[in-house]
Amino acid sequence: ITAEDTRSSSQEFSTTLNTQTNANTTATAPAKEDDGMSKFEKALLLGLGAVAVGSVLNNGSKVMSNSGDRLVVQDPNGDLRVLKDDAALLRQTGDEVRRETFNDGSSRTTVTKPDGSKVVTILGRDGTVLRRINVDPQGNEFVLFDDTRAEENVVVNELPRVEQHDTLASQQDEEALRNALATQLRNNQTQRFSLRQVRDIRQVRALAPEVELDALRFATGSAAIQPEQARALAKIGAAISDAVHNDPRTVILIEGHTDAVGDAGYNLALSDRRAETVALALTEYFDVPAANLITQGYGESNLKVPTLTAEPANRRAVVRNITGLLRQ
Repeated sequence: ITAEDTRSSSQEFSTTLNTQTNANTTATAPAKEDDGMSKFEKALLLGLGAVAVGSVLNNGSKVMSNSGDRLVVQDPNGDLRVLKDDAALLRQTGDEVRRETFNDGSSRTTVTKPDGSKVVTILGRDGTVLRRINVDPQGNEFVLFDDTRAEENVVVNELPRVEQHDTLASQQDEEALRNALATQLRNNQTQRFSLRQVRDIRQVRALAPEVELDALRFATGSAAIQPEQARALAKIGAAISDAVHNDPRTVILIEGHTDAVGDAGYNLALSDRRAETVALALTEYFDVPAANLITQGYGESNLKVPTLTAEPANRRAVVRNITGLLRQ
């Protein structure tokens, strides 16, 4: 991997978020081929611009936006979700990357670092990460999460109720920040969850205390962090680095959020890009291992300030230590 193959946190994405449906591209996806993937899904997996906005997947999901690096699709029930290559964050300058693709469309990406350590990631056919293992230079393996196993059903009404103000910590208060990252799950929660459940179910995420990066605010429509802004991440960067050093199985979720101005699909993709940018800044400036970071955008679905107008406080990022929630 060379510098030309990667994006830094101070750079905007090279492609725009396209949410305009082409009237000539609304046909459904073609029939499946022998390997179990349609041409549409192969293009989706590879991040090709040929995946047209307005196209429909075989499962009924409609493509709402395509930026080349990620898609936003609307499920038949009306929910929006982001599809991307979850291993993209791992590919950094100087790394050696090997990717194997299997008949069912899933893949295994092995990233070898200059020091001999490796990160092995299993991706589903849609690019979603399913399993990740860290291998240190001595050959010791650390399983970070494993979504290849069957999930235990989540009964939301039976989960402990957690008020946001009980878990929110400011990154300006270093002691509170470190406590939030190190604390055990709320209300002695013992059930463990898949990474998918943590990403998708707000009540599950709420069991892990959140740290809002309140000194970092994104400009309207921007997913970049300038070097001078990155200083605001110094405390959280040091805290996460220490957490990973103390426990190599640590998994940190970085959430991206937007205000409610603009199209919901656009905002979802933008928030996902913002989460990726925060992760990049943490790796670039504070040597936080990318393998221990998971990024997810939530668009305008969780406004800090309930307003439909432009609001800087809603263009934010949140960090959670979700290690205790995950099955490993």
